Amino acid sequence: MNITGVTNKGLTSNYSNRPVPESHILDLLNVAVWAPNDGLREPWRFIFIGSGSRHMMAGLQEEAPAYLILVIKEDRDPHKREEDFAAACCLMQNFHLLAQESKLHVRVTMNDWIYDRTSAHRYGVHQEERIVAVLELGYLEPPIEPVTSAHSPNLNFKLL
Repeated sequence: MNITGVTNKGLTSNYSNRPVPESHILDLLNVAVWAPNDGLREPWRFIFIGSGSRHMMAGLQEEAPAYLILVIKEDRDPHKREEDFAAACCLMQNFHLLAQESKLHVRVTMNDWIYDRTSAHRYGVHQEERIVAVLELGYLEPPIEPVTSAHSPNLNFKLL
């Protein structure tokens, strides 16, 4: 098995001055959203905070050139709510892998403030929604090359 790029997920470093274009994020999202739940619901929406508005995140997040807030509807049915959260997590992974191909660094964060309704409302999150995560986005200087490992992961697999 070949594992590439997984080791860079939590890395924070110096970002370059290169802006993160909204159009590029939209292109990535248009592919990443192919992660619907089994009910074919797409319960998410996105709030993009680019370079002109990133001051809005001061004191809440590490400094980054751009941020993407992933929001999902909070369904009243607990089963649907869990399915929607799982689908949103798959979407985040798709986005992360796509961004890596274009050398865009993504750091997924779930800081305490996302659970505070007042703070979430400040970014346009509605009462029937919740923030899944905040993605810190930017191009690193120097760029990080994906790390390839031939190491096989230790899987716990039992056939019944």
